[in-house]
Amino acid sequence: MNVNLYKYEQVFQNLDRDNLGYVTLKQLYFALNTQLKISMDMKTLEVMMTLVDDNNDGVMQEDEFCHFIYICENADFNDTKSILFFAADDDYSGSIDKFELLKITKKLKLNLNQSQVFKTVQELADNDDGSLSYNSFIKVMNEMIPQKQTVEPQMEPLTEQGVSKQKKTLVKCQNQKILLKNATISFI
Repeated sequence: MNVNLYKYEQVFQNLDRDNLGYVTLKQLYFALNTQLKISMDMKTLEVMMTLVDDNNDGVMQEDEFCHFIYICENADFNDTKSILFFAADDDYSGSIDKFELLKITKKLKLNLNQSQVFKTVQELADNDDGSLSYNSFIKVMNEMIPQKQTVEPQMEPLTEQGVSKQKKTLVKCQNQKILLKNATISFI
């Protein structure tokens, strides 16, 4: 597992030349394709934004950017649940604790309460610290995201400047694919 927070922070500071404390989706898209050599279309980038934009402001602050790059460096983009695992792994530990699982289930609007999520982690934890390994996380996701269930993450469409508007976009999990309106995001 790759984690280089110093490198991520340096890249962010290079992108945030105006010292605004954030980068827009447009800036990030340009940087991915030119400086970082990560091939990602805008629709995929928007879906990824829903997973890391903790304050739902439509731009990436430094900590959100670092998390985004962590996902890009470690997740298998042919496997949606791999992306979800690294998106849930807020502390870059390589495992998912009960609070991280609760957070990702809320982003996916899975309608699970805190006690349900905590009980699931308690029952399936396979690490000494009471957290879920990658394999256990996949089992949990297979149970929590039934096929053909529609979920609605906290995503707000962005203007050209990266400022969010008050409208949510439906995302569907079907057969482990993520669909954004009519465009299929090629995670698997």
